Amino acid sequence: MSERGGPTVLIAVGDELLSGHTLDTNSNLLAKALFAAGHPVRRVEVVGDDPDAIIAAVRRAQTEAGVSRIVVSGGIGPTPDDRTFGAVARALDRPLELNPVAFAHIETLVRRMHEAGWVDTDTVSEANRRSALVPAGSTVLPNRRGMAPGLAIELGERTLFVLPGIPREFSTMVEEELIPHYFQDGAKPHVTEVRYTSVPEAELAGPLGTLEGEFPDVIAGSYPHIERRELVIRLRGLNEDRVAAAAARLRELRSDEEPPGGIERR
Repeated sequence: MSERGGPTVLIAVGDELLSGHTLDTNSNLLAKALFAAGHPVRRVEVVGDDPDAIIAAVRRAQTEAGVSRIVVSGGIGPTPDDRTFGAVARALDRPLELNPVAFAHIETLVRRMHEAGWVDTDTVSEANRRSALVPAGSTVLPNRRGMAPGLAIELGERTLFVLPGIPREFSTMVEEELIPHYFQDGAKPHVTEVRYTSVPEAELAGPLGTLEGEFPDVIAGSYPHIERRELVIRLRGLNEDRVAAAAARLRELRSDEEPPGGIERR
């Protein structure tokens, strides 16, 4: 299993993401979940349904220093443009193999669909069989909302996951499989927000610079909301007391924040 709390790389696959026809909500959802679990996302890469692009993205993530987990999503369905399993197998120099667990799941779904009158036969088609052809050595992750399986592939110091791109399947697998079984060893962050009204962002540059020097273990970010005339300073770190002390110091350096009701802590 991967080392504790290392950063994660997300690779979202799909021509529809690059064309703008589909919004990549999966990466946003997973980034929030991983942040809360103490496994921050280092970067998100979006590639099309091009095997060479997928291979290159996976190999980049494999060789990236410090990365402990890689999550690839999308492109694992039954149609010819679903090329992720094959590309991942090539990136890892592994053959594709028919996984019995994945195939049994597909057989069960096809039989139920036939019994419901949705399909003419209970025989698994060649198209659906493709979803059970996975890189050798993969552990199948249950997908109770769809046919294509998720995968976990151990790579020594790293673990690579492959998940479906359909949002309802993706979100269910993140909640039920990834977070509870593979992302529980991280150091969870503490976050505090200090809010200001009608304060230009540039006026916080000095106080934030001072804070950076005095609290190198606390990360501060500035997030203006022009339409609300509000400036949010978000402070986060692994030590709750240090984060609280940094927030208090910021208030000393710049006192014209909103009243206490405007301060949100998580």
